[in-house]
Amino acid sequence: MGGMHPDTQLLIDVCAIDSIWGNERMLAEHLAGELRTWGLNDVVLVESLPGRPSVGARLRGAGGGRSLVLNGHLDIYELSEDWTRDPFAPSLEDGRVYGAGVADMKAGTAAALAALRRIARRAAAGQGLRGDVVFQGVSCHFEGGVGTRSLCEAGFVADAAIGCEPSSNTIGIAHRGAAYLKITTRGRQAHTTYKELGLNAIETMEPILAGLRALEAELPYTPHDLLPGGPILNIGTISGGTKHNQVPDRCTITLDIRLLPGQDAHDVKARVEQMIADLVRDVDARIDAVVEFSEHWLSGPRHAYEIDAGEAIVQVVDRAVRTVTGAQPPYQGVPFWCDLVTLREFGVPGVNFGPGDPPYNFPDEYVVEAQFLQAVDVYETAILDWCG
Repeated sequence: MGGMHPDTQLLIDVCAIDSIWGNERMLAEHLAGELRTWGLNDVVLVESLPGRPSVGARLRGAGGGRSLVLNGHLDIYELSEDWTRDPFAPSLEDGRVYGAGVADMKAGTAAALAALRRIARRAAAGQGLRGDVVFQGVSCHFEGGVGTRSLCEAGFVADAAIGCEPSSNTIGIAHRGAAYLKITTRGRQAHTTYKELGLNAIETMEPILAGLRALEAELPYTPHDLLPGGPILNIGTISGGTKHNQVPDRCTITLDIRLLPGQDAHDVKARVEQMIADLVRDVDARIDAVVEFSEHWLSGPRHAYEIDAGEAIVQVVDRAVRTVTGAQPPYQGVPFWCDLVTLREFGVPGVNFGPGDPPYNFPDEYVVEAQFLQAVDVYETAILDWCG
């Protein structure tokens, strides 16, 4: 009976290193060491934010070929308290690899690394490519592509890119954008016994909450074949007040509004502000609210993305999937925001293809091993086609 597939072992090793949002350094340093061992050139740690390095690497080709970026983020979300296993003791069980952040998106990042390791071994055996292959292992993804931007600025760019975000190994040529908003209502502090002299900011937030739920269905949009449904509005956090016996003078909520291509985040913000102005006029004149973009949006605006299915890089990935699976590849929109937007800022057109299934972040998170290994094969095949 054979042991674990070496590519799966690589995934296990990546998942065993804690890289929860803000804590990417250990994983970045580990990957830099591995990439150097495999013989890659120009392996660099770039401080995307203080203490939060991204890792860039290049496998140089002989020249005269097209270059390709493989992009994956190192940071993962905070973990649910409902895990029933140790999230940082990843394991392979019944064809599934379990581990923290494995679906979003350590499986995609590790698949890119595994494919790169195969290509590096070919090069060492005298079967090198003409074009360069570039790896971007990015921190600060959740700040809106800060890590990708820093690696691009450091010169880790190419003629095209494959984003490795989880898409159940479907080809993603469009993804949603987002508007992250923060709404604060301002009241007036007072003791409970004299609450009539205060103004309760939580109470003045109540009609805004109801107005937002109604607004979700009213935002105008153009339907998209690959991104079903309209915009999605989630009220993610709420905080207000200081003590149970004090009338709260502030209440703050944060919103995540997922947008379709053609929708503009600034327009959505303006519509939220107009909705609140209507509430002041028609419902409660005491409402005093401020609407702002959150710092997580301002650090890297999350615009929607589209690329034509006929673009060369899309067709190369399409061909790679057909070669590996023997079947026509499905195309599907990516419901979340990807770093493809940031890459396009630097003139790098990209397409998404990656292992991992919805809901992406969940207790006892896993990916199907066969799907992960298929992604490695597709990446390797695409690299050989594009760069060879």
